[in-house]
Order: sequence, then structure tokens, then C-alpha cells
Amino acid sequence: MFKKLVPINSNQHKDIKLKRAPNYNFAKTVHVAPLLAHEFPQASSSFPIIFHKNEETNEYHPLGLLGLKKEQNLLIKDGQWTATYIPASIRRYPFAAASVNGNDENMVVCLDEEAEMFNTEEGEPLFKEDGSEAEVLTQVKEFMNSFIDREAASRGFVGYIAEKELLVPRTVGYTKQDGERVNIGSFHAFDEQKFNELSDEDFLEMRKRGYLPVIYAILTSMQHMESLFRLQQQADA
Repeated sequence: MFKKLVPINSNQHKDIKLKRAPNYNFAKTVHVAPLLAHEFPQASSSFPIIFHKNEETNEYHPLGLLGLKKEQNLLIKDGQWTATYIPASIRRYPFAAASVNGNDENMVVCLDEEAEMFNTEEGEPLFKEDGSEAEVLTQVKEFMNSFIDREAASRGFVGYIAEKELLVPRTVGYTKQDGERVNIGSFHAFDEQKFNELSDEDFLEMRKRGYLPVIYAILTSMQHMESLFRLQQQADA
């Protein structure tokens, strides 16, 4: 989705204007979208919530599964988002937050210079004539700050369920209309059986931490796998 992400600069981008996209075609090649834990209850109404493991760091990252093939978003039809919930990582486009020199404590707001939403002729300016931030940029930074603030809590939740060994590898595939079985790839999923086998002590600890609604949202979200399979069959037809 992002092509050329650079930090926002009042000199470099003083003439840039934002013209809101009329549709979601900019995300039509996004088959997985990063999620934060606070999004899970709403996201569970729209698509499966899965986890990707970084083999170098052994950290897990939650994702919304939007399609079964790379570069194919099954939830966008004729430019329109067909599901109920839109991930914040997509709603914030063409802006993003990035760490400075890999330091997550030092974040800057960036923009995609090659996004079609940017031009110098029409739209909302990012900066005022005196070089100060315009309203649209102030709103973007407020959104990003809220996102960053919640990221730490999300990492804490994911780290906790990983420590309890509740994330297990899964392979996903579907059957085409002609009967051919297609294996798509693998990811990590929340293990409902292990969750149900937790000790009373661990279960109560999760309740105290406020994790139970988030966990139930993950489990609820997996019902949408069948919907994705149907959409993929229609796309292959």
C-alpha cells in the first residue's frame, strides 16, 4: 500500500494538499492489515484475526485477514469496502508513524509521497502559509498519537498470550468449485482448546487484566474464514 514513506517536513511538503480518496482501491492489494488489540471487538464482526510470527525476534503481530492470496483484498468490491469494520492501519492511509533509527520511543509521522491523494492543486493543505500545521495535519497527528499510545498495551496483550503458549501455527486453504484443494499459506491462530484448559488462576488473571473480551473477539472473528473462502471461490470463478 505504501510506496514512498517519508517524514513530514514543513519545507519539503509546504505546497502539498490532501484530496480524500473517493474509494478504497488504494487498499485493493492489501490482503492482511496490522491490528491493535483494542480494535479486536469491532474487527471481529468483519474478518478473521490472525497472528504473524517474526522468526528473528520471536514476536507475534496481530493481523486482520482480508484476503486469501497475496495482493488480493476480498473485502473491496468496485472500490467500496464491503465489511463493517475498516482497520485503523488502512483508515490512516496515506499517513503512518515510523520509528527513528529503530527506536520505538521516538516516532515521527510520515506520508506516502506517491499516494494519489496528494497533489498541489486541490484539497486540504497540510500547512498554512506561515508554515504552521493546518487542521488536517493536526487531526492526523492526534490520530497517530492515539494509535501509538495503544500500541504498547496491544504488545503487552499479545506477549502475554504468547507466553501462555496460546498461539499455534495453522495452515489455511480452500476448495475450488471444481474440487481442487488450494493451500494458501500459514499463520498463527489463537488456540481455543488450550484456552479452555487454562487453570482457574490463569483465567482469573486474564479477567483482571481485561483480556477476556479481546480473546472472545479473536475466537468470534474466526467464523469469517468461511466467508473468505466463499469470496475466493467467487473471485476464481
